[in-house]
Amino acid sequence: MYYCNEFLSLSVLSLYEGELIGKVDKLYFDKKLKRLISLELIGENDTRYILPSKNIYRVGKNAITVKNNQAVSLKVEETDLLSAPINSKVYSINGEYLGIVKEISMNEKFLCEKLSLENTTLPISLLATCGKNTVIFYDNTEKINLNKFKTKISPKIFKNEEVQTAEIQPSPNVVPVETPKNVQNTDFLLGRICTKDIFNFNNELLIKSHATITKKNLKEIKKYGKIRELMLYLK
Repeated sequence: MYYCNEFLSLSVLSLYEGELIGKVDKLYFDKKLKRLISLELIGENDTRYILPSKNIYRVGKNAITVKNNQAVSLKVEETDLLSAPINSKVYSINGEYLGIVKEISMNEKFLCEKLSLENTTLPISLLATCGKNTVIFYDNTEKINLNKFKTKISPKIFKNEEVQTAEIQPSPNVVPVETPKNVQNTDFLLGRICTKDIFNFNNELLIKSHATITKKNLKEIKKYGKIRELMLYLK
């Protein structure tokens, strides 16, 4: 059994490189609080990384281990996943206040099993919904389909009105790059110019600013999981 609070501040170690990548700062779950999806880490110089739970090799008493540095990726944008609702208020679907979330229990596959409050525990099977600051549970006698309560948004109809949009002109010196969801095929980066020094986890330089991307330095960048960071600084 794993516990949410025990994960926080654990070190994350790369076994192949023998390196400390960072420490766990946040946990993210799916929107129904069924499964732990990823961990957010803080590394050197406050650099933030994302570690998907599927890439965890072992969870120990003092550290989490991963196979290699490619198990994590640089955090480049805010996630829409659910942050662990520790200290959120809990109510029943009938409006009864039940307490405050103190702990989340998970099994070895990172599936959530129960929430612990001050004086009781609640099974995830009775969870109705979980938001930014409030968790709502069904009682044992009634379950309803909350999808029926979803807000219906009607499309706006413009009559006799002209909608003007500003045309945004790209910078003449920068060629925009669309970040693909899958960056395994990186040949399209060859020959581009990197506009920023990029380092590995040991602060060793992988590519200099204003250098042309070659097969050799691209191989090193992929080895250390720095492709997405590289794609932020292209010309």
